[in-house]
Amino acid sequence: MTKVMLIVLPVLTAFVLPIVNCSNDTLPAIGFSVKLSRNVELGAGQTLKYDKLITNEGNGYNPWSGHFTAPRKGLYLFSCTIMAMEYKYIHIEIMQNGIHISTLYSTSAEQSSQTVVLVLNKGDTVWTRQAWSGRHLHDHVGYNIFTGVLISENVQLL
Repeated sequence: MTKVMLIVLPVLTAFVLPIVNCSNDTLPAIGFSVKLSRNVELGAGQTLKYDKLITNEGNGYNPWSGHFTAPRKGLYLFSCTIMAMEYKYIHIEIMQNGIHISTLYSTSAEQSSQTVVLVLNKGDTVWTRQAWSGRHLHDHVGYNIFTGVLISENVQLL
């Protein structure tokens, strides 16, 4: 029987994904969701450190560094949603091991989202940070969310 996990992303999109574990059915789940609870002003290239932990199964997300570190190799899904303060704008980028993966852009209280699927080795890191312009994120109810989940360990690493 195939196990199924329902992931609801902040943009009200739902995915139904099989949980693939070829070797051991008792491995713990890996996944996190974090959000901001206040307005934030970021410096140039500053890592976004989310201050409210929703879930952190497997303890891969470090709230002090703002980085997710993969506890196991596998195929991971990451989603990020941002909202700039009114009359402001911001660019946020998703990073993997210091390499730019994706950029989000928000202006004047409009939300922006990106979802990426990445193959990670154990110890690889993923985080979000301020990109080349804009500084102000608006929040007090969870407009800015960063989520990651292991969806399969059955991957071929390069």
